Amino acid sequence: MLSTDELAHETAEQAQLIAAQSDLQHFAPLYERYFPRIYAYCLRRVEHAQEAEDLASQIFTQAMSKLDQYRGGMVAAWLFRIAHNTVINHSRRPQAVSLDDMPEIPIDWDDPADALIKTESHERLRQLVARLPAEQQDLLLLKVVGGLTAEQIGAVVGKSAGATRVALHRIIRQLRQMYEEPEGGMRYA
Repeated sequence: MLSTDELAHETAEQAQLIAAQSDLQHFAPLYERYFPRIYAYCLRRVEHAQEAEDLASQIFTQAMSKLDQYRGGMVAAWLFRIAHNTVINHSRRPQAVSLDDMPEIPIDWDDPADALIKTESHERLRQLVARLPAEQQDLLLLKVVGGLTAEQIGAVVGKSAGATRVALHRIIRQLRQMYEEPEGGMRYA
């Protein structure tokens, strides 16, 4: 459930999107607010920054051309649904998520052993996420990179907010279990 502030913000965004149907100048604040998140989402779905930038531009071009199709609802979910479909159409095949471009973990040079452990943990987590099915990777990207709520993610992928929360919880639990297993996959009693 959205808080009063979130509801007011969402209502203002909806009004901007509706106003943009008759005057594209009203779309500019939405573009500025969402372009970094849409770009980051694309960057993790394709291999190159230029390709991600092209996709993000294409997504906003499509959004502007489809303003008359907006029928209300969460603006972030509407934009990310366009992004999700555009990326899928772009790839035309299931594609593993590349998390190689994630920000580096800050290294504390005072303790090199700590830095090594953090770097190895980060790499292991990347590898584990890459082993997840594409649908689960998408849900994580929409949550972590897109910064979307369960309601917004549900609207993007066609699930209820409750089903989305459960799926995210299961994915995180699965990742935690995979992470806690020894790398060889053998547990010792």
